[in-house]
Formats: sequence, structure tokens, C-alpha cells
Amino acid sequence: MEKRFRVWTYKEGEPPLFHGGPMHDIYSIEGQFMDEVESGKSGFTAAEAEEALAFFVPVSVTNIIRFVYRPYTNFSRLRLQNIVQDYISAVSRRYPYWNTSHGADHFLLSCHDW
Repeated sequence: MEKRFRVWTYKEGEPPLFHGGPMHDIYSIEGQFMDEVESGKSGFTAAEAEEALAFFVPVSVTNIIRFVYRPYTNFSRLRLQNIVQDYISAVSRRYPYWNTSHGADHFLLSCHDW
């Protein structure tokens, strides 16, 4: 599996909500994973989407909470859901990969305590 398993990361979006996450706190798994996969440090990073078996959606739930949910007036998941839904809509219109599997081979990584 280590020889064949490859992950491709969508390039859309900008930090801090996408392609970046915390690196030095209790939620740092998001940032550490994004850094490793997107920097090419990982042997699992696909150079081209066509060689990938899985597709990473680089959304940082931690940063969405940090930057979008200010001030904390309520903890409704609606804003978070809308951001992720908009991102998926954008990539599914632009790339065939989401539509091929209806997202079954896609994932995002989130570490939070909601």
C-alpha cells in the first residue's frame, strides 16, 4: 500500500481558512498534516491528481472557528457548513474527481472539541 497510496490536495482557497492550520496547539494535527502533504515532505503526496487514490480537501475547521466565528455570538454550525459546502461546490465544478466518486474518495481532517 505504501508504494501505491497517493493523496492529491486541491489547490483552491487561501489561508487562513484553507491550506493552513495551527502548528503548535492542541489542534495542531490539521496544520501538521496540511504542511506535510502540501510541502511534498510526505511520500504519499501525488504530483498529479490522476495518480491519486484519495483527495484531500484542505479546510481548517480550527481556523474557521478562530477567524469566522468572531465574536462568538452562537455556535451554530451553519457558517462552517456553508464554507465547506461552497468549497466542495467550487472544486466539483472545476475538477472531475469529486463527481467520479461522488466524494467517496475525498477527506478532510479536523481536530476540535465542539
